[in-house]
Amino acid sequence: MLTDSLGALARTSFRHCRLVLSLAALLIVTCAAVGFSSGGHWSNGGYTAADTAAQRAETMARKFGAGTADLVLYARPGRSVDSHDVAAHGRRVTELAQRTSGVASALSYWTTGLAPLRSADGEGALLRIDLKGDQSQEARTARTLVPALRRAAPDLKLSPTGPSWINVQATDKAEEDLLRSELLALPFIAAVLVLVFGSIGATLVPVLIGGVAVSGALAILAIATRFLPVSIFAANLSFALGFGLAVDYGLFTLSRYREERARGLTGEAAVTRAMSTAGRSVMVCAVTMAWCMAALLVFPLGLVRSLAVTSIIVVVCCAITTLVVLPALIGALGDRLERFDPFRRLPWRRSPLEVSGSPTWRRIAVAVTGRPLLWAGTGAALLLTLALPAAGLRPALMDESILPIRAEAHAVADRVRADFRYPPERQLTVVLPKTDPVRQSAALDAYARRLAGLPGQAGVSTLAGDYAKGRLVKARQTDLQPGTGTLLVVFAAGPPQSTATAVLVDALRSAVAPGPVEVAGIAVHLADTKSEIGTALPWWAGLMLGGTLVGLLVFTRSLLVAVKAAVLGGLSVAAALGLMVFLFQDLHLLGLPADAGEPSLEITMPLLASALAFGLCVDYEVFLIARMAEEWRRTGRNTGSIVFGIEHTGRLFTAAALVVAVSMGALVLSQVTLLVVLGATMAAVVVLDATVVRGILVPVVMQLAGRANWWSPKLRRYATAADTGLPTGAE
Repeated sequence: MLTDSLGALARTSFRHCRLVLSLAALLIVTCAAVGFSSGGHWSNGGYTAADTAAQRAETMARKFGAGTADLVLYARPGRSVDSHDVAAHGRRVTELAQRTSGVASALSYWTTGLAPLRSADGEGALLRIDLKGDQSQEARTARTLVPALRRAAPDLKLSPTGPSWINVQATDKAEEDLLRSELLALPFIAAVLVLVFGSIGATLVPVLIGGVAVSGALAILAIATRFLPVSIFAANLSFALGFGLAVDYGLFTLSRYREERARGLTGEAAVTRAMSTAGRSVMVCAVTMAWCMAALLVFPLGLVRSLAVTSIIVVVCCAITTLVVLPALIGALGDRLERFDPFRRLPWRRSPLEVSGSPTWRRIAVAVTGRPLLWAGTGAALLLTLALPAAGLRPALMDESILPIRAEAHAVADRVRADFRYPPERQLTVVLPKTDPVRQSAALDAYARRLAGLPGQAGVSTLAGDYAKGRLVKARQTDLQPGTGTLLVVFAAGPPQSTATAVLVDALRSAVAPGPVEVAGIAVHLADTKSEIGTALPWWAGLMLGGTLVGLLVFTRSLLVAVKAAVLGGLSVAAALGLMVFLFQDLHLLGLPADAGEPSLEITMPLLASALAFGLCVDYEVFLIARMAEEWRRTGRNTGSIVFGIEHTGRLFTAAALVVAVSMGALVLSQVTLLVVLGATMAAVVVLDATVVRGILVPVVMQLAGRANWWSPKLRRYATAADTGLPTGAE
């Protein structure tokens, strides 16, 4: 049986504690060396769906030297960009960029004469560069290319922006944030654990467990970066999630060990018993969390998949470290585990080995089970109210707004929007891959006129001229040669991620054209990414909920408890998403959206936060139900089991929630808004779950269900009768 195997593993680790700890120390040193030696291979990007019509259109557009630019350089020489010396420098730097390895194409105002690339005051011009490879390769190329171009043309005063430079700066900011946020969080986590355990010796155990788990996870990720795209944000998530989970697992397991010691068991027997009970819960929690994160792999988003794999690795490391290293730490510390109690002189201080629950949580449990309908309505109303704003979620793609307003990529993008009539991100490239611009010139003219009359556009540009308000306003003299394929550029009147531009994209795709049509641009990527996510969403929900239900049913042997856990977990997630939307989309806590667009949230964060939040909520459910089930098997009394479970885990849930809230909440200090949103949301959801859900909704639902809580659909009997031999009973 699993419990026997966990107990045997704990005994072995306890007896050979020095060997296990020596190996753990060696592992940390090795992991640190591997991590440092494998640095610099983190991935960037993955914010848009892969293999979409928008991506195919971008590939086609690049054959014509068009499409969405990966890197935009704004030249501001301080005088007219048409002056002889400025134009000469501009052409030379454009040619240099074109010859650089990793560059697919480079064009500028000086090489094309296109008016959209010249600022309104005539003293600024744009250099648009398309880069080769995936988004990670593009970012690496941009990191070396920008300084080289600046050195080559200092008089042009080049300032970079665009997706690749945003990725470069986001990577730098994330690396700066990594140690700072966690070093600030550690003292608060330690303070919470000292208050819970009342012993500095006991506090060291979960902290060391967290350190070993995070070190191992980061080393595995560092190695994985050489074979798989692993986001730079994976390191931040590893610290925050890994430390929070490891401390939680260690907290519940160590507390159970102390209870068994208080009942008179020896150290070895107590750690064996603790691992046979709490250790089993840790295993179930880890499997559940890993499954919830694995379900995210159905989404065709590189960033989501990367962070999902990261979370799975972190969870596995946390579980293994808890099951193997924790018994060794207990064996090595022995009686010193309870030493250095800073509160020992306080008159109300009890012995740390005294078996006792929390009087406060007992009173709460008695109160809510006494009036279950009232408290059920109150708790559900609160969570549903918090969840309401989630209905107004407006997803968006990553842009410069993920960076601080003073970051170069962000500030330059703002200046480009202010100085140019048609900013690059508002350009939609319409590719006609089978249309001959010479032989079908009349049809192309009619098509351009139709597009210039669509609502939401501000103009259309073709090789033949510029169109506005349904007519040709400026003819262009060009030497066209017969051939297959041409393109048009449509300028959106509004921000690229606005509703009006989304309507324009649909109109462009459905407009009658002289041949097959593909449309490229930021707004098109958003439309296709939303469509792909919408298609994958039911699969994700079904996999996550279905797998969790099966796991909980096997663990609890209760259909009702498994369904209740899934429903309440979903309610917690909805409340968290509602808070996310309300705070960061509706209240603009992180500032107004770029380009004066509609308030929105980056599309990957709600997905990641939902999976993490659901997994954590189910984790807490497992620990709580395990204690209730033990008491039910012992006594056969439903209300008494509920009160017992809350009384003996409420204080731990409070501490666990604070630890995770502080660890994940430390991401709020990040300079990257994606991490701020994720950290704040996760901190909110664990606090809500540990208080409203675990303290109110779980006990009242179980009180209303009575003996049905413990009914097994497979065995058609109550768990207490088989497990204890006691007669079934109800209150």
